[in-house]
Amino acid sequence: MSIETQDQAAAWGAVAKAWDANVDYVDDHSHEATSAVIDRLAIESGERVLELAAGPGTLANTWSTLVGGSGRVVISDLAPPMVEVAKARNAGLAPNVSYEVVDASSIPYGGESFDVVFCRMGLQFAPDPAKALREIRRVLAPGGRLGLLTWAAMEHNPWMSCVGMAAMMNGVATGGPPLGPGSIFSLGDEAGLVALAADAGFADVRSGPADIVFATPDIDIHVSRVSALAGPLATLLQAATADQRAGMCRTAADLAAPHRRLDGGYDIPGRMLTLTARC
Repeated sequence: MSIETQDQAAAWGAVAKAWDANVDYVDDHSHEATSAVIDRLAIESGERVLELAAGPGTLANTWSTLVGGSGRVVISDLAPPMVEVAKARNAGLAPNVSYEVVDASSIPYGGESFDVVFCRMGLQFAPDPAKALREIRRVLAPGGRLGLLTWAAMEHNPWMSCVGMAAMMNGVATGGPPLGPGSIFSLGDEAGLVALAADAGFADVRSGPADIVFATPDIDIHVSRVSALAGPLATLLQAATADQRAGMCRTAADLAAPHRRLDGGYDIPGRMLTLTARC
């Protein structure tokens, strides 16, 4: 595991408890798009499913039900604390589900080990997504299917950009927008994402946008929740002063002003990209 990957694992491991506490809220926003991708995968009884970057593992029961007792499910994440949370949340689930620490760029399984690989909001954090897609293609059997969800470009996701920009403008974070390899918006170009999948050897690549809205009664609640769940940002906030935190909330409120409701709350938009493909 590279130093960069180790840093990613540490950052996401540090927010495992926050994800455990807030994952239902997050899943509510991605439920429709997630369900659409799962439907397109057409999983059958007896198949083998690998979920990468599974976080707290909230889809474990879905996979287990779809593959039945003759199938097999591996719930995995790069961060060991996330894997432990997933294991605890799904205690008592059918024995066809196992939990593993897996780096998508170096999957510890032989070729043709799975019929389906699914990754929801994780591939964009891979330092080399092309390599990760080649690894996914390697472990899929002939006719195997890939399902992905990633975040679209930053301009379509003010729910996150208003918090990230506020962090930079108040000295909590440094550097430019998170567009480079391994960052949240690195796979935001739909055509580029499709090309990556095709270059990795996938066929029948289908993609499309999925729009969502993050509703919050108060911008402070939104900033707190997003900050707690964003691994790298959560780490930076540990060193932030009270004034910096307060400044972040004021700046985020200014940036999110176009999305303010008449009752004072906010409906802040976001956009995901979905992709399915076949070997």
